[in-house]
Order: sequence, then C-alpha cells, then structure tokens
Amino acid sequence: MDIELKIDINGIHKKFSEYGQNAKEWQRKCGLLLKDIERFEIWKKKGFFSIYIYAAKLAGMNKVQVDEALRISKKIEGKPALIAVAEKKGLYAVRPVASIATAETDKYWAKYAMEMPKNELEIFVKSQIEQRKNLVEEKDKEGCRLFELFDHRKANKLEIFTLNLKPEIISKLQKFCKGDWNEFMAKLIELYEKNLIQELQKEKPAPVKTESRHIPKEISDYVIKCSNGKCEFPNCGKKYDHLHHTNRFSSNRVHDPDQIIALCEAHHSLAHRGMIANEDKAIENWVLQSGPDFSNLQTSLNWYVDQQVQLNRHR
Repeated sequence: MDIELKIDINGIHKKFSEYGQNAKEWQRKCGLLLKDIERFEIWKKKGFFSIYIYAAKLAGMNKVQVDEALRISKKIEGKPALIAVAEKKGLYAVRPVASIATAETDKYWAKYAMEMPKNELEIFVKSQIEQRKNLVEEKDKEGCRLFELFDHRKANKLEIFTLNLKPEIISKLQKFCKGDWNEFMAKLIELYEKNLIQELQKEKPAPVKTESRHIPKEISDYVIKCSNGKCEFPNCGKKYDHLHHTNRFSSNRVHDPDQIIALCEAHHSLAHRGMIANEDKAIENWVLQSGPDFSNLQTSLNWYVDQQVQLNRHR
C-alpha cells in the first residue's frame, strides 16, 4: 500500500536558505580571523599540520579561500575604514580595492565598497585606474605618478588572432591592403559600421509617448539589434540585461529609440547612481565618475528622478 507523503517544500527551502546564510556569515567571520591565526601560529599550537588543514577542519574553507583571505587581510592592514567594511560585508567586498587603496584613500574607497555590490565596484575601480593611468602619461614628464599599477609594456601589445579564410578572400585582402594591416582592418571595420548604421537608421521606429513603462516591441527589438545584444558602455561588451532610458522615462513619458541604451546589470546600476558622466551625449563619450555631476542639468534631473523612483519602490 502506497503512502502519500506531504512534503513542505517551501519550509525545507526556507530552512536551507537560512542555514546557508548563517554558514556564509560565519565563514566570513572566520576569514577575518585567519590573519591572526597565521601570525600567532595558532594552528600549530592546536596540533594541526598546517593552517589549511586547520581552516578546512574547523571552518570548511579550502586552500584558495584561505590564501585569498590572508592576501586581502594583509592588503587592508592600516586601513581602518576598509577593515570596518570587511567586518560588516566580508573580505571579498573589499577585494576590488584592496590593492589600490592607500592610507590616504582608505575612506574614499571604503565608501564605494560599502555602497556597491562587488561586480559594480570592480568596474568602477577598473575605470578609475584607466583614467589615472591616462593622467600619469600626461604628467609623467613632471614626475607626477598617481598609480603604479599599469604596465606600460602592455600598452601597445599586439595579439595573434587566427582566421580560417578561403583562398579567394585572402587574395582580395592582400590586394587591397598595401600598408599596415592594423590600419587596414580599422578602416574596414569603420566602413562596415557606417554601412550597418545606415541600414539600421532605415529601420528605426518613431518615438512613442505613453503612460506605460513597457517599451514597445519594435523599439526594444531595434535597440537590441543596434547593440548586438551587448552592453553598449564603452569597452564592456557583456550581455545586456536592461534597456536604459538616458533621458528618464518618468520625466517625459517617452520611449525614444535614440535615448534607450542596452546595458549590463552593473553599468545599469551605476547609471542610476549618477556615476556615468556625459550620459546626455553620444555613448562613446561615456565615462565613469565618482558621483553625480550637479553642474550638468540633465544629469541632475536624471539623478533626482532616480532618487524619487527608489523612494517610491521602498514605500
């Protein structure tokens, strides 16, 4: 005789999630203690063969986790603001800034580490390093070095890229290219992009004024096609997650294909933090900034609208 079992799926899931969250919290706390475990050789005094066995037996941490926890802990020594963030959010929350923060910039980076998810922080840090690298190159003659993380030997590094082409295609390429292949390929890509833009312009739908936040399909399809389904922030190229109104929909109730951009999760969130400069200009002019530029009228309006939207969502 079969007995029908009633299983509380939601209850089991809830318990597992709670236990999992607690496990993550305690493992974060263990990671913060590892620096002292190593410094005072507590693992040896408690009879363990190595700190890795100690951490594995007592906290379920593997070698990679132990090494990373020790590395980050050492990087943030003498930086009380970052240590406070690590104690609250875990060492991995400060990992993107651990190598670049100094005693002088401790509070600056701690603010962003506290506010941002790790993926956003990584993108912001990368952009800041790139911007400062450019400043270093401009001011290098004056001996002004803001960062020493950039390897100048890699600045003009060429990569090998192999293509399997038919002989007739290779013959035509060799016929047209009489000089530098990089210049030739750059011009070829530029011509292709111009032709593609001209073709897309013919398909571009008209703006739609409406009370509905839902972007009409013909407009969303057009934007996705223009972006090739990728994030359009300069040098990103990740799969897009959101269609972003550069002129906020809440302020004008218009879905304009010229003012809707495909963005990944991280760049979309950074945009709504007011951290994208030149958002009202062509996308090739977009750069990350440390916060909203209130001298720019459109940026100020977007930031105000974003704040109101967030307040309404949490009511």
